[in-house]
Amino acid sequence: MHVSQNCEVDSAPPRRWSLDRLFDAAKKDTVIRLRWPLLILSSYLLYYTPSTWLTLSQVQAILILYLLSHSTLYFLADDFFDSRYFYGPLLIFDTMVLIAVLSTTGTASPDFYLACLLTAIMTCVCSDTRGLLALTFLAPLMYGCFVFYFADDFNPNIYLRLPFPFVISLFYGYFAQVERIRRTAREKEERARQEQKAAEEIRRQRERLEVLHRAHVAMSSTIETDKLLAAFLETTLIHLPYAAGIVRLKNCGTGALETAAARNLKGGRHDPSPESLVFADRLVDEAKPLAVGNVFTDPEIADYDFFKNEGLLSFVSLPLVGGGTGLGCLVFFTREEHRFGEEEINLLSTLAGQLAIAIHHAQLYEQSRQQSEEVRGAHQTKNEFLRSVSKQLKTPLSVITGYAEMFLEGALGELTLIQETAIATMARQSKDLSGLLDTLLQVSNIETEPLHLELYEINLWEFLSEVRSRYDEPLTKNLKLVWNYPSDLPSVRVDRRKLKQILESVIDNGIKFTQCGAVTISVHYRSAKQTLEIEVADTGMGMPEEQIPRIFEKFCKGADTSASEPNGVGLGLYIVKKYIDLLGGAVHVESCAGQGSTFTLRIPAPLSERHSRREQICFAS
Repeated sequence: MHVSQNCEVDSAPPRRWSLDRLFDAAKKDTVIRLRWPLLILSSYLLYYTPSTWLTLSQVQAILILYLLSHSTLYFLADDFFDSRYFYGPLLIFDTMVLIAVLSTTGTASPDFYLACLLTAIMTCVCSDTRGLLALTFLAPLMYGCFVFYFADDFNPNIYLRLPFPFVISLFYGYFAQVERIRRTAREKEERARQEQKAAEEIRRQRERLEVLHRAHVAMSSTIETDKLLAAFLETTLIHLPYAAGIVRLKNCGTGALETAAARNLKGGRHDPSPESLVFADRLVDEAKPLAVGNVFTDPEIADYDFFKNEGLLSFVSLPLVGGGTGLGCLVFFTREEHRFGEEEINLLSTLAGQLAIAIHHAQLYEQSRQQSEEVRGAHQTKNEFLRSVSKQLKTPLSVITGYAEMFLEGALGELTLIQETAIATMARQSKDLSGLLDTLLQVSNIETEPLHLELYEINLWEFLSEVRSRYDEPLTKNLKLVWNYPSDLPSVRVDRRKLKQILESVIDNGIKFTQCGAVTISVHYRSAKQTLEIEVADTGMGMPEEQIPRIFEKFCKGADTSASEPNGVGLGLYIVKKYIDLLGGAVHVESCAGQGSTFTLRIPAPLSERHSRREQICFAS
């Protein structure tokens, strides 16, 4: 294994060489070597060129000091040469020495100063390594061509000046390039640091969003408060660096805070003493978070027993505010000293806000469920009451109706005309009251017992004749019933009782709201769709179009203008709609105020299996 690893290392491609590697840093050896040419030229120029300012002994003393200053560079640590605060003053010192030498010897002309200045500027401006090297070699050549071309007389001192542009470009260009590379490196480092900071912020944001998402999923999995709190604490303690957690909620009866859920505590959900969590209970009214890094050094913590028994050291408490009211508080604990930062508290406050909303929704759901159960119980009690009262009233009402019929038949003696009219009215009202009780019993059965179909074979002509016989007695109104149906209606399978109730309720509704005129009942069988179509049209008062959708609601009564006749309780059409839906049919109403109403019923009614093929062919045609 070691051999293969070494082979892999040896076979790795070598690092590509680049000119920029020469300027990675102002290394000690490089600086000393670059300074030697400048030192030699300055010393040679100062020593071999006569000076009127300095004696030979003074020149020799200066040169010895200059050489000693350069020799001391060998004894300095390498770290000095990596700092701009070292080679910067060194450049200034060498520049001042060079200017002093040239000024003292008097060999330099203005064109030489200009050439040196331009060379230094160009080396500092040039940002390309190859360009810098080209400038280093071209600078002395260009200056030499310029001097020899424009010089009037030849002076041997020219040869002393020619190497200076080369040395200047090499010496100053090196430090300029080093500084440029370092500045670029610092910019890259700053960008890398900013990118790393941004990446770290994105990572923290992603972690926070992950925690929020997982907490939301955990809370969304149930609507029950106990399960919701348990799922929340389990999820958050897995993804957050806390040892334990407690949720305390207000008791609706007493208003005191009680521990509704706890996790990773030795005492489980057992409530600590009130003094132990008084700091958390106080936050419900203050509505602001509280973080303590060490409970044993905080002066506001009065009771340490809870923390000692549980081995807890730090905590953060956050208020739970939902629906504009304080619901309780959420507390996280750690077993080691922990400093809660602003960003961390903001995340926990967001979690507490989510939990408060979930708790508030759970409480509203529980309240609505309890109210729904109360309403359902009251509704059931009302239905049982109506059923019981209706059954109890049926017995005396039957007795009243029986005696009234006996009086009208003369079985109990002769009656005067006034008595006969009164008893007839009493008998009619008793029948109406009996019908109303039957309607109440039907509505009670519809709402308390599941509806089901009882399909039987019926002959439609016989069925309609039976319904028609119910209306043979003359009406008290100036009204007539018109029946329009063919005599050869087929036999179909349908729920006879419900179909009869539907038809009688629609006819009774037309009679009740029609004072004069006619109520026309038309019946057709559509064999292609195997549908029974019944149309009941009246010439009554009608209704506005916006009122039509409401007439099938329970206890919805039409605006009858007759003051002498009761308006009913508004249950007939409600029963019609329930039975029509059960049969899989539909009802359509057309009406206009003052112009009557038309009810069209379409009820599925398949042909009976015993219906003859001849009749089927006849109806199909």
